[in-house]
Amino acid sequence: MVTNFTRFFQLLAFATLVFALAGVAAAQAGDIDESAVEMEGFEEVEDYYVVDCLLPGEVRRMGRGGTRLSPRIPARMTALECRIRGGEYVAYHRATYESALNVWLSRARGGDAEAQHYVGEIHERGMGTDPNFEEAARWYRKAAEQGYTRSMVNLAYFYEQGMGVEQDMTKALDWYRKATGSDESELVFAEAAREQLEAMEAELSEALDNARREKRVLREQVDNLREQLAQREERSEADEETIATLERLLNDAADRVDSTEGRLLRTRGSVEELPEVVREERPARRAEDVDDGEFGRYYALVVGLQQYHYWEPLESPHKDARRLADLLSDRYGFETTLLLDASQNELMAAIDELRKEVSENDNLLIYFAGHGQLLRPGEVETRRGFGYWLPVNAEISGTTYWIPNSAVSDLMALAKARGVMVVADSCFGGAMSTDPGSMMVAGSSGPLSDGLIQLGLSRSARYVLSSGGLAPVFDRVSGEHSVFARAFIDVLESNEDILREQDLFRKVASRVADLTEALGVEQTPELRPIRQAGHEAGSFFFVPRS
Repeated sequence: MVTNFTRFFQLLAFATLVFALAGVAAAQAGDIDESAVEMEGFEEVEDYYVVDCLLPGEVRRMGRGGTRLSPRIPARMTALECRIRGGEYVAYHRATYESALNVWLSRARGGDAEAQHYVGEIHERGMGTDPNFEEAARWYRKAAEQGYTRSMVNLAYFYEQGMGVEQDMTKALDWYRKATGSDESELVFAEAAREQLEAMEAELSEALDNARREKRVLREQVDNLREQLAQREERSEADEETIATLERLLNDAADRVDSTEGRLLRTRGSVEELPEVVREERPARRAEDVDDGEFGRYYALVVGLQQYHYWEPLESPHKDARRLADLLSDRYGFETTLLLDASQNELMAAIDELRKEVSENDNLLIYFAGHGQLLRPGEVETRRGFGYWLPVNAEISGTTYWIPNSAVSDLMALAKARGVMVVADSCFGGAMSTDPGSMMVAGSSGPLSDGLIQLGLSRSARYVLSSGGLAPVFDRVSGEHSVFARAFIDVLESNEDILREQDLFRKVASRVADLTEALGVEQTPELRPIRQAGHEAGSFFFVPRS
């Protein structure tokens, strides 16, 4: 009995241990609380991608009538934030036109302006389907008429470019002015609209002359052929086909003449409708006149990627990044983070950390020096956007560790910062924004008045300054820096005044032109707004510290 009793307890202890170990294994294999402290640093790169999230509805108490659960709430946030808050989403790489619409459409139809704007963006992007600019313009108008600023800017841009609506510079100007809500915008946008309309008028005049000349030549050919055929006793089938073809071409040319004449008349009418702007001569604001805190705090993430695992190493990014980080910190008061030879996860984590740190009056600059790439011909595009930054662990054979430009701009859209500028010294750096130059980057290079500064500070700004647009660019050609970095550093070092993004661009582009001409190479920087990141026609200012 004693032996059996002892054996019983031994078996019981063994069974207890087995169950305990099984419980530990089950706990390890089960769901993980990603918000727990012990999970810090274990995020995957997918966690930093912005998704269309459906958050759980709110439990609302109705007096004595009990409680009810409100409809689920759509929101844009990172995948990690969505999971932590108990939401659901379609993975970034698998999101489609239909899955994105499912999140926002119900709320948009109910009149929510933000949801209407996002539905407009989904139609504009296409997301696996052809873009529908007409439908995008319709939703942007719904939100714009409720005063949603980003939709006002997008609708103005659509009128300016003739996307989904008939091109109308006067309406574009009107919506830009409404978006800014400032009298000073009359000066900025009206001057830009006049410049664009006059250039368009010249193009249409030349097109009209060509269409009229083509119509005249075809008319002569048709009349001559008819005269020849009239002198013949019989017409062949080939003769009939020839004259039918010429008459069809003649009708097409006549339609082009009528259409071009109509566009030219409308353009001239739009020029006449533009307000006459009288520039008031006022002294420029100097850096020493700036009040502390007027422009907000400044943050910078300076990235230099040089020693790649698989791609050809670069020569200048480390020196470029270190020099620029010191310059921004010492001369312009930026709180600077320097990141060298970062992996995909490290780079995305750094961007996400900064975008969460900045507040609504702050400014954020991201400088990227490294390899950039477009999708190779024949590859299937599975992500929004077609340009990529390559971290040091990027592979040549696949895009797994490439960083889509759209993922960076999505994080910039979530940032509360008033001003955001991405400076990309990489091949194809301009792919972050494919919007052509427009009134959103308009304005003269004259002195900055108080009114223009306040206009620039009153709305959010999202810009990309690229070293060469959608073209390859040069690494170190002469000296220790790249051509673009040399020009960018020179301009910032020599500047003594408040410097607006477009004035910075003009000076950098001019300096790049001087350097490349001396070296016998060609490179053209570009400045573009990033509408999808929330650009509202604001400005990004560089303010040197005394």
